[in-house]
Amino acid sequence: MVLLAAKGLSLLDVNPGLVVWTLVTFLVVVLVLKKFAWDVILKALDERAETVQNDIKKASELRSEAEALLKDYEARLNSAKDEANAIVAEAKSDALKLKAKLLEETNSEVKAQKDQAVKEIELAKGKALEQLQSQIVEMSISVASKVLEKQLKAEDYKAFIENELDQLKKLSA
Repeated sequence: MVLLAAKGLSLLDVNPGLVVWTLVTFLVVVLVLKKFAWDVILKALDERAETVQNDIKKASELRSEAEALLKDYEARLNSAKDEANAIVAEAKSDALKLKAKLLEETNSEVKAQKDQAVKEIELAKGKALEQLQSQIVEMSISVASKVLEKQLKAEDYKAFIENELDQLKKLSA
């Protein structure tokens, strides 16, 4: 810019001849471009715009597809969670039923064993009473036979009864 100013030229000065030739050159370039390159440039720009639109449309479709897949995945995941919860609930229910069944069976077995033990005790008690009765009968017969064999005095009779009672105590002990 300093060199131009030194030669006396200024960029802000208007030169009518230069303006005409610049305008003519510009018009020639525009006409050449319009004749040879304008259609190609417009076609390339249109193709580029169409490609961009197609890419946007594809991206939108892919996004919609991805959202649908995500919803499907979430639905499947929720379904799997629900199914897992149902399985766990069923397992808990089965475990509680099994526990109740085992408790019931155990209680019935214990009751049956208790009833059996009570029956055995009753039988043993009955046998013991029968044996005791037969021993009492035998002793009574023995006492009666001894009493009949000899005439006892009151003191002998008392001593005899005490002796027999002592024998009964020894047998029951």
